[in-house]
Amino acid sequence: MRYLKVFLLVIIFFIVMMFFVQNQSSFSEPVVLKLDLLLIPAMESIPLPLYSVMLICFALGALLVLLMLMWDRVTISSRAIAARRKAMTLEKKLNQVETELANLATKHNETETKLKTELEETEKKLNTVLRASENE
Repeated sequence: MRYLKVFLLVIIFFIVMMFFVQNQSSFSEPVVLKLDLLLIPAMESIPLPLYSVMLICFALGALLVLLMLMWDRVTISSRAIAARRKAMTLEKKLNQVETELANLATKHNETETKLKTELEETEKKLNTVLRASENE
């Protein structure tokens, strides 16, 4: 897949270079850029070849796209860090709840065994009282 991408980029580069070579005379014509805002006096650039204006616009566009991609990357990274922190706090809370649940389960088992032993002792006492009352 990587080789296919490189191959396609080479083909696109070749087509663009052929376009520039075949239209070199048109791209070499000088262009004067003007900016006329209402509040400030009109400004004009020096005569520049069209290809240099195109290259400058391309470079500015590439820089803007790079800045936007970096901004998205930083935003996504900060969200990922925040999500990791939240996951860690939730895992800590889960571990605490599991520990408390285990403690409650052991207390429950201890209480249940105590109650069973008390029930057995009470039954034994009741049986001895009933036997004593039957013997009288």
